[in-house]
Amino acid sequence: MAFSFQPFFPQSVQSISLANTLTTSVSNVVVGGVNGTKIEALVVTSTDTIDHAITIAINTAGVLANVANVNIPAGSGATLGVLPVNLFANNQFAFLPQDANGNKYLYLANASCGITWISNSAVASAKAVGIGGQASVF
Repeated sequence: MAFSFQPFFPQSVQSISLANTLTTSVSNVVVGGVNGTKIEALVVTSTDTIDHAITIAINTAGVLANVANVNIPAGSGATLGVLPVNLFANNQFAFLPQDANGNKYLYLANASCGITWISNSAVASAKAVGIGGQASVF
């Protein structure tokens, strides 16, 4: 690839919002754009009355690589005093690079890459575990 001083900018900003897709089978959270995606934030909330241990994995062309296991406390972001879980601020994601402002981010190379999640337990009836965030699509 030839070097260029031309800046490149995201084609669009993607809002990530999934409600109650957390199950005991693998589900996609984010799929990369054709020219890549920069995930800037992932936050998990729960209205369930039990904790959930979730596994976050990177899916590259159908091959899953587990990245982290994170505990989501009961009522995260839905109960007074129980904050939502910022995945990138979690110690499990200490390996991520940081931008100039100290915020962690994760690049997905192209459309064959993605982020998935799975839970060790099912979400109770009439309860929800959701994930939200922001990404830039190139």
